[in-house]
Amino acid sequence: MTLRLHHNLFSASSQKVRLALAEKHIAWESVEVDLQAGQQHTPAYRALNPRGVVPTLVHNDAILIESAAILEYLDDVFPEPALRPVDPVARQRMRAWIRRLDDVHHPANGMMHYAVLGRPTLRALSSDRLSALLQAMPNRRDRTLRAAAAHLGVDAPEFADAVLTQEEMLDAMNDALTGSACLVGDTVSLADLTALPYVARLEQMGLAVLIESAGRQALADWYGRMKRRASWQTAIGVLPAPVVERWQALGRQAWPQVAMHLRRRPSSPPG
Repeated sequence: MTLRLHHNLFSASSQKVRLALAEKHIAWESVEVDLQAGQQHTPAYRALNPRGVVPTLVHNDAILIESAAILEYLDDVFPEPALRPVDPVARQRMRAWIRRLDDVHHPANGMMHYAVLGRPTLRALSSDRLSALLQAMPNRRDRTLRAAAAHLGVDAPEFADAVLTQEEMLDAMNDALTGSACLVGDTVSLADLTALPYVARLEQMGLAVLIESAGRQALADWYGRMKRRASWQTAIGVLPAPVVERWQALGRQAWPQVAMHLRRRPSSPPG
């Protein structure tokens, strides 16, 4: 039985699936997709994933796309340990979290990533190469946000909305985790695995202060517990230290522009 994951090390959506594979102790073959080189837009990859995004899971002859659907598939085919609640109400809440994170917070997290971290690379491209890369993106919303990040960075109107949207995510998570070990009850579920890469990206961006020094103690405790899980080490903790250090430096430079859009100001700026 062959399980092959086409993914990118830095992709939040790829990290969700790698977390689930690690939690279930599933062996899989890795096919790295170089997003900066545009491999996701090649005819060969588009034949697997018409949206030109990662991840794509190939299980025997089945080609599976969309990270949320892949996560549920893995829990169906590899049911132990279960990553979905048995109770129907709890399972609905898990799915509601995943829908909100995918539809609302994924674009905002991506906008912050590209405006703060990705813009230097995007700006280094020739205008023709940048235009071609943007036009190759089939999703209009993603294309618009990426263009705003490339051309205007933290000065883009979309950046202010992204900061507020991420702050709303952190507040909602903190509320859900107050009196509960996980987002849905006390057992790690697909909701936690879906949320974790977005919170981690804020820390990697040098913005851990939004978790640690902004009165979000329940969230900070959850994040600490999730980082101690073995799945963290193989799915997210493997990011190269020099890359994360460079990201954090860029995030500290962008802090004044981030802070000006926050409703709840941390007690201290990032160190």
